[in-house]
Amino acid sequence: MYVGVRAGGGIGDQIEDPAGDEYEIYRIIFDITFFFFVIVILLAIIQGLIIDAFGELRDQQEQVKEDMETKCFICGIGNEYFDTVPHGFETHTLQEHNLANYL
Repeated sequence: MYVGVRAGGGIGDQIEDPAGDEYEIYRIIFDITFFFFVIVILLAIIQGLIIDAFGELRDQQEQVKEDMETKCFICGIGNEYFDTVPHGFETHTLQEHNLANYL
């Protein structure tokens, strides 16, 4: 395990080899704890932030999609109001406030 920790661009590559040193066990413990705290935990935190950011973007897109389906894009009136009038929401968005008419 110790050789695998030192072989991947971590701090073990930059510090000279402790072979034969009386403090070798402390160096091994330092390298392994550095690997776990810096490499594993920080990468997990960064990945969590990225996943959270994409989740937030997905929620925003769902909110925009829901608004497009339930509100008139031009006047902003919700479909609840148009359920009470004779022609309804679909007629309003397809005839009165058709997006193609505003291009």
